[in-house]
Amino acid sequence: MFQKKINILFVLFFIGLLVFSCVDDDVCDKVTTPRLTIELDSLGNKYKKTRLYVDRKMPDGSVHSEGVFLGKDSIQLPLNSLSDETVFYLYDTLHTPDSSKNIITIKYLTDQQFVSKACGFKIIFNEVTYDATALTTIKSLTGQTNQIYNESSTNLRIAY
Repeated sequence: MFQKKINILFVLFFIGLLVFSCVDDDVCDKVTTPRLTIELDSLGNKYKKTRLYVDRKMPDGSVHSEGVFLGKDSIQLPLNSLSDETVFYLYDTLHTPDSSKNIITIKYLTDQQFVSKACGFKIIFNEVTYDATALTTIKSLTGQTNQIYNESSTNLRIAY
């Protein structure tokens, strides 16, 4: 009887230890490094692009697909935090030749900011500039901010 009570207390103690050993700071549930937020525009109004292909040029010169965006009026793209610039290729059809792609170069300085024990550090992009290396279907680029620290605001407006 006494042994049974000790076993029950031991099990309850072990369960309590498991439940209370985790703290909120052990799980990162938020986006840390912000992405570039681009709003698509046409004649001053939001513009839903039926199909937009986006590729990113990697530091080694290779090109990586960021995906196809269907029916979107804004998109979010990751910037390379290990470099001081990111180059994106934007185009409308899959087999678009390189000479007909829109090329946008984003240049910036990076800075680290501590978020929490679980999330670690995030990268803040400062002194951001937007350069149209080659525009074929895009009419203009308008930078909305020169610092990217969260994803809640538009950073770049592209007019078609």
